[in-house]
Amino acid sequence: MKRLDFGRMALCSCVAAAMLAGCGVLRQAQDDTPPIDAPGAMPLAAEIPPVSASPSYLYVSNTATAEYPVNIFLRDDPSKGIVHHIRRVLAPSGIFIDSHGIIYVTTAWESGNNSVWAYKRGARKPFRIYSGADCAFDVVAASDGTVYIADACGLTDRSKGDVAVYPPGQTTPSRLIHPGGSPYALALDSHDNLYVGYNYRYTYWGQVKRYRPGAQRGDELLPQHSVFFVTGIGIDKHGALLVANSGVIDVFTAKDQPPSRVIHTGQSHIDKFAFDQLGNTIYVTSGCRSGGGLERPLTSSGCGKRPNTVVALDYASGKRLWMLREPYWVPVGVAVWPSAQFFRCVCLRGDIVITATGVLGRI
Repeated sequence: MKRLDFGRMALCSCVAAAMLAGCGVLRQAQDDTPPIDAPGAMPLAAEIPPVSASPSYLYVSNTATAEYPVNIFLRDDPSKGIVHHIRRVLAPSGIFIDSHGIIYVTTAWESGNNSVWAYKRGARKPFRIYSGADCAFDVVAASDGTVYIADACGLTDRSKGDVAVYPPGQTTPSRLIHPGGSPYALALDSHDNLYVGYNYRYTYWGQVKRYRPGAQRGDELLPQHSVFFVTGIGIDKHGALLVANSGVIDVFTAKDQPPSRVIHTGQSHIDKFAFDQLGNTIYVTSGCRSGGGLERPLTSSGCGKRPNTVVALDYASGKRLWMLREPYWVPVGVAVWPSAQFFRCVCLRGDIVITATGVLGRI
């Protein structure tokens, strides 16, 4: 099979609506890269989500107010300002939107009663509320409906924290995963492998573990003492692991190896980040309040450069596309709809073979 330029896939990708109508076979493709536990290899996550002609939206959690805590913008024109809100979520941190458009919002309020609220798109009230995590800082939902919530406080050992696991449709956890520190960030790849970003207590050096579906034990992916206080992680469309590391995002492409790339966002602190649907643009939050217990004394000026902003970056080049700032705003969580729910497929149409891993050719 001849490898051609990836850009040509836009002309005949199996994710386009017209091609989907003409595809005779749709099947799971085989990885052409080794799994994450192979020496020196990260998994291929990838990758091209369905193309949608509907409007695209940017969701940002605002911890500065309990009245309008989730702000919604037009992704392609954020200069229009906030176009809608999700109201009355206490201390929202993480936001996740699954492939069905269900919006999950965490409440980091230390009550344990209302850990995550789930909304159908356009709804004013949650249709499901997950309980059982005292300090819910992030949430993800797997393709089978399993929900994972990062509880930085922890129910069984408050010195370590845990990840609460909720079977499909259930609102109380069936089991807990103990990564070995306080988890603040979660991510999933195309095989529903769970990635947990956590911080060791008392030192706050960060680490990321990968868990196969159903596993209780995970594999450490980062070199020791390589990142400090992990708040956000993600997987790009090529399977690389992204980790927020103070004022930069480190990109890891091999297990136990230093980052192959460092992305400078221009912010002194990074909370969380999200990709657009095609994985070409990354949106990064930096929240810092001077007063009220949310200060981040990372620089001599306290919050440092560009606090309380969302920046959009071209992922390939790292170039900043725009910056968003609103009055009375402490942005933390961020999500995009349509979401970057990565998948891989092989679509056969005549003698053309198209894979979502970027290989196009003829049999």
